[in-house]
This record gives sequence, C-alpha cells and structure tokens, in this order.
Amino acid sequence: MDTRRYRRRQRVWDLLESRYVVHVVLFFAVLFIVGPLLWMLLTSLRTNAAVYDLTYLPSNPTLQAYHVALIERGFWRAVVNSVVISSVSTVVVMAIGTPAGYVFSRYRFRFDNLVFTFVLLTRLFPPIGLVTPYFRIMSVFGLVNTRVGIIIANVYLWLPLVIYIMRNFFITVPNALDEAARVDGCTKVQAFRHVVFPVVKPGFAAGTILTFLYSWREFLFAFTVSNDLSSMTIPVATYLFVGDTSVQWASMAAAAVVATIPSALVVLFFQRYIVTGLTGGGKG
Repeated sequence: MDTRRYRRRQRVWDLLESRYVVHVVLFFAVLFIVGPLLWMLLTSLRTNAAVYDLTYLPSNPTLQAYHVALIERGFWRAVVNSVVISSVSTVVVMAIGTPAGYVFSRYRFRFDNLVFTFVLLTRLFPPIGLVTPYFRIMSVFGLVNTRVGIIIANVYLWLPLVIYIMRNFFITVPNALDEAARVDGCTKVQAFRHVVFPVVKPGFAAGTILTFLYSWREFLFAFTVSNDLSSMTIPVATYLFVGDTSVQWASMAAAAVVATIPSALVVLFFQRYIVTGLTGGGKG
C-alpha cells in the first residue's frame, strides 16, 4: 500500500516537473504581467469616446490620444521634467552615497554603527507622515513648484539605499587592496579611485539604475509640491487626466505608455545590474 502511494506521489511530482507544465505555468505568469500593459497600449490607440466600446481591439486605431496628451495637455513638459529631475537626483545621490558607503565600510570612528543605523532608520518613517513638514520647509525656502524641491525629496528617499548598497559592495573588497595601493605611493583618494572603485563598478551601476527608476516613478512628494506643469513629473501629470466627473482613459493610457518606455528600456538593457544591486554585497 505504501509503495503504491509513493508511486502515485512520484508520478504527480514528475507531471508537475515536466517541461510542458512548466511552460504552461510560465505562459500564464507572463500573460498576467504583460496583459495589463497590452491593454494599456490598446486603450491608448482609441479615442476617449471609443474607450467604452465593447471590443477588445480598437476598431479604428488612432494616435489622437497621444496628440491630446503630449501636445494639447502639455504632457511633454512633464517628460522633460522627469528626465531632468531623475538624472540630477541620481547624480547627487551617487556622488554622496558612494564615498559615504566607502567610509562606513573602511573606517572606524566613534558611534560609526550608530550613525549608519540612523541613516537607515530615516527610511523607516512612513513617507506620508513626512509630507506636511516637507511642504512647510519647501514653502519657507520658496521651492514649491520647482524641480529643486522634488530633487531634494528624491535625494532624501534614495540616498540611504545607495549608502547601504555601496557599503555592502565595499565590504566585499579586501582591505589588502587599499594597503597595497598605499604602499605603492597612492593617497587614500587615489587608492579609492584607481584600485577599489573599479572593483565595485557593478554595484555602482546597480545603485545608479535603481535610483533613476525610483526617482522616475516617485509620486507622493512630487505631487505635494507640484501644481504646475513647469515642475510636474510624469506620475503627477498623468493624474491630471482624472477629472471630477470623468476620466480621460485614452489620454491617460497614452501618457502611461510614454512614461513606461524609458523605464522599460532601462530594465531591459541593465537588468543584470539591477539583480546584482539587489543580491550583491554578501556582507551586511
């Protein structure tokens, strides 16, 4: 009896592990992920009135929604703002986070672990709880409706993450490399620049990509200080298509497609660096 039960279980496991079952599962998983994106694309090829047609495919595909979103509603300005804000935020975060991660990984000073823990704890506060003081500070310094105000928020949000990632990567580099460079006559800065940094370039690339992607999609703080297209980012400008009595679904879908393209290209071409950043640096 036990032998027959074992054989039945074994046949079930063999079936579940078969190539065909795995392919079917992967197919539905991909369909579950790609389905909404495909529906968004198809919706963007309709007019706002034709969205409510009971058809899966648009009967008369048109790019009118893109014209309405990008030109008539000025969404192209939000695209420019997002590119500028995400790029500058990434440069600032990496310029500060990389040397900070190196310092935390190499040098011991009083309360160093406490300081590092404090840096990480700053990201444990719920962002929604910081909106009011953030808005007050931006108002006092006249940074409402400015790109600088949103950049400051992005730096606060993603700098602790980059410091953590870079510290873990620097820890994996033996101290002997630094010491050997110093023996050869390098200064501390030269040892970091010419010897240690090239080893952790994958981590640097991962931090850069993640910071750009997170800054690209940030909504809460950008929405808090932006009520004009001169500073709005893509997520905030997309929200403008939601009216009090109706939603311009086609135009919003067109804006979402435009917003998705850059981030999709980044993920497509640099996905191995993203995985490295999330899994690399074995020591905490």
